[in-house]
Amino acid sequence: MMTQVESLAKYAARATFADLSAESRKQLPIHILDSLGCCIAALGAGPVQACREQVAEFGGTGPSPLIGGGQANPIYAAFWHTALVRYVDFMDNFLAQTETCHTADNFGVALTIAEYVGGSGKDLMLGVALGYTVQSRFVDHADFMTSGFDHTSQLAFSHNAAAGRLMGLSAGQIAHAIAMAAVSDASFAVVRAKPLSQWKGLASAQSALGAMNTLFLARRGVEGPLQVIEGPMGIDHLLRMKINIDWDKEGYEGVVESTIKKYNSMIHTQSAVYCMVELNKQNKIDLAKVVSIEAEVFQLAYDFAGGGLYGTDKVIRTKEQADHSLPYLLAVALIDGDVQPAQFKPDRIVRPDVQALLKKVSVRPNHEYTEEYPAKMPAKITVRLQDGKVIEHEVQDYPGLASRPFTWEESVEKFDRLVAGRADEALSREIKDAVSSVENIQVRDLMKLLGSVTAAASAAKSSTT
Repeated sequence: MMTQVESLAKYAARATFADLSAESRKQLPIHILDSLGCCIAALGAGPVQACREQVAEFGGTGPSPLIGGGQANPIYAAFWHTALVRYVDFMDNFLAQTETCHTADNFGVALTIAEYVGGSGKDLMLGVALGYTVQSRFVDHADFMTSGFDHTSQLAFSHNAAAGRLMGLSAGQIAHAIAMAAVSDASFAVVRAKPLSQWKGLASAQSALGAMNTLFLARRGVEGPLQVIEGPMGIDHLLRMKINIDWDKEGYEGVVESTIKKYNSMIHTQSAVYCMVELNKQNKIDLAKVVSIEAEVFQLAYDFAGGGLYGTDKVIRTKEQADHSLPYLLAVALIDGDVQPAQFKPDRIVRPDVQALLKKVSVRPNHEYTEEYPAKMPAKITVRLQDGKVIEHEVQDYPGLASRPFTWEESVEKFDRLVAGRADEALSREIKDAVSSVENIQVRDLMKLLGSVTAAASAAKSSTT
């Protein structure tokens, strides 16, 4: 009888582009462009620059081109591209009732390995689809985060499923690569606890580094513990549940279930921020007269960003703290009318206006909203003024939720904002054109364009946290 890892590896090894639905093929270029925008926006950020120096020192001058220029071996290239897509925290997600994950954490591996094998745009699309689906299914079927493990733990399965398929490894080799990574590279959910550190934005890159190392070892014949899930002291034991995913019945539609961020804040805060932005558009509010701001959200939004399970940051000073703090996000959204990378510049975060207003924000969970999540993402904002006036607004979702997916035009608009100052108009247009016709390109041609993007001095300064 096959183990869960062997069944997964068989599922990955048999995947073909023809298995992707028309809707998946429509959504994949949108998510690929979204991921590239996030990668480019991260160039030059302080912790990301440290990763770049690490790659330069230890990644060699291997065959894999890098976004932002340079070369490295594929193991460190995957690490670099995963750090880029994750760091700005503006990439897509998958949402389940009690768990979540950043599906775009799979993008850097798929891009790197698709280029490494001389693959086509269709290969890249298949790799992205595989990675997204595998990670999402583990989020659906297993309680990693509620058992104390971070959602980067599932990347041991999804990274090697996608990369193993792109490299043409056998199902047996893929299974051993997954098993070695899964048994060695689990991470703990404390990385999301307050006070947040810079590692929150880099943990998935470490997962990519470990997974790619085991992938190439498996290609050389090294074997791992295939019973890592159901064996004695395996993942089933650690999670106190039995993971039983029927991979024979799974498609490759993970990207269709993923949600794209409209705002540069953690995924569970998107609807609350959208609610505040819409409230701001519809009302002229004198900030000096605001007495209080009350937010009602579903349980996970409260747990991650409102002071619930993962605690609260009493003082907001860094990007990592700010983008996981509903008080900061709602305050800056009311003042600035938006939440984009500009709202996380160091001098914006510490400015007295937002620091004073965030202290007036309170957050509480709403049981009815929790029941409707994740099909909907309800949120309600109530602003009370000194004259007794009460302004309320409620939303059920936001643009980008899987039930209200981004269009290509919306993805282009977001991409243009993210790459401003880093790619001139002509280069930006070439990248967008390549992605829009991704089914008909070679990944190496796309990487040549991405290698020309730079962290311009002004842009790099604005991104440093």
